[in-house]
Amino acid sequence: MLNNRLKKSFVVMLGLLLAVSLVLAGCSSNNNNDSKTSGNDAEAPAKQLKPITVTMYDRGNIPPEIGTAEKNLWTDWVNETVKVDYVPVPRWESVQKLNALLAAGDGPDLILDYDGAFRNQLYLQKQIMPIDDMIEQYSVDYKKLLDEFPLLRQLGTKADGKLYEFGRLLGYIPGAYLFIRQDQLDSLGMQVPATMEDAYEVMKAFVDKNPDAYGTNLSGYGWMDTAFQNTTWIIDNGEMVRDWDRVAAATSYKKRLFDGGLVDKDFLTDKNGEKALQDFLQGKTMMFGYMGNAVQVYNNYEILKQNNPNAKLAVIALPSSEFGQFSPFFNDPVQMTGVVNAKADDPQSIMKFVDLMSSEATAHTLKYGLEGVHYKLEDGKEVTLDQEKYEKEVSWLGDFRMLGAQHIINEFSKYMDDLDQSDPFDKEVYDMLNQAYQLYINKDRPLPEVTKYMPGLPEDIQFIVSNASEPISDLWSKAIVGGGKANVEKAVEDAKSLWSKSNGQKVEDFYANWYKENKDTWVFTKDIYDMNF
Repeated sequence: MLNNRLKKSFVVMLGLLLAVSLVLAGCSSNNNNDSKTSGNDAEAPAKQLKPITVTMYDRGNIPPEIGTAEKNLWTDWVNETVKVDYVPVPRWESVQKLNALLAAGDGPDLILDYDGAFRNQLYLQKQIMPIDDMIEQYSVDYKKLLDEFPLLRQLGTKADGKLYEFGRLLGYIPGAYLFIRQDQLDSLGMQVPATMEDAYEVMKAFVDKNPDAYGTNLSGYGWMDTAFQNTTWIIDNGEMVRDWDRVAAATSYKKRLFDGGLVDKDFLTDKNGEKALQDFLQGKTMMFGYMGNAVQVYNNYEILKQNNPNAKLAVIALPSSEFGQFSPFFNDPVQMTGVVNAKADDPQSIMKFVDLMSSEATAHTLKYGLEGVHYKLEDGKEVTLDQEKYEKEVSWLGDFRMLGAQHIINEFSKYMDDLDQSDPFDKEVYDMLNQAYQLYINKDRPLPEVTKYMPGLPEDIQFIVSNASEPISDLWSKAIVGGGKANVEKAVEDAKSLWSKSNGQKVEDFYANWYKENKDTWVFTKDIYDMNF
């Protein structure tokens, strides 16, 4: 039998051997992680040593009694599932703040930012990591979305063929409109204009009858550029090229309106389109191009009615031009929003957070709040319990909804559903918004752009574009307001010369090569109309 000293030594040695064997087993398990856990680790416990860090826009819109961008009742709610330290970044200075954090080695693990050019810059600088493996190993909810909506994967994949970006699904949401004063049109005995020439005749007839009024707006949303497909880059004979014909046609049309006295002579000073909007709301404008959401449409129409009780608006399709018929801007139905810092060391927790924020249940909660606290269900519909409480605690949660299945609560459709159709004005707005959806989310009248998802530009290409854009834009403006001394043909010649001297050919070569390499795999305008939202 062993004496007590030998027994103690044996126990200690046995303990050491057991500890070593466990360490070795752990190393073996880690080394074979890909073969053993691929696609099966979504439920594995996170090996989290500290909270992950995630960006959060600081807009200053959170009620002080609720908290701050980095700590409030909803950050606490998230932390019940996955530990997160939020890194606040000023909304309109986010790129500067994030660049400073990354340069200092303090970049957040998960960077959520709407700026696609910035995210592309991080990719080119190798500051972000591919996310294919972490999705495959740890994801459930986000992986489902990738399978159901392939565009989500296509848009997040970079030139090396790897997936780098997380995103969200929004559904189809009109974002711009062309309104016409139906009451004035009826008074003139004219029809809704089908062509740009028809539109000119309608505007001229209106201004002839109302000399202090305007046919349309040249500041604010540029609906005429959309109608003439003035988008700079087009596909011509199977190649992506810089366009000059469409910009010339759009500029000539604007000049014709300007020279004919059909638009505000001071439109160039109306930088944000606010004066044009006020003119429209005062009843001074026949056709009005507007960019905004459904709530703003309602509120502005209400103001127009207060100022002009007999005013009646109609939303119309953009008239056709010699280049076709197109629709105004609508929000990206799929939007990329997030990337993972290359230095992040806890991909499992990052994926757990992304899955939480991507789930349909979370999307519902972050829109309506908590059942029994912020809303109740009546006949299957969410009814707000206390509007003031909802406004204070839930209404500002837009930046929490930057990932995943946001399409289950389409903002446009929800707003329409909330209108009281027994109220005559609400019914009128409902019908108008419904008409806008039918007209504008329609592949028979597509968006004019080659794609809503233009490729990110290398810094040298972006430098050329930035340097040339403003002086070329000035040439078009001078042609419009220059009267008889200015002509569009000369402006085109000057613009082409300036573009050439700015090394614009390098930009043209970039886009031509990009299109040639990606035309069979990229998401183009024609691809976005058949999504199963």
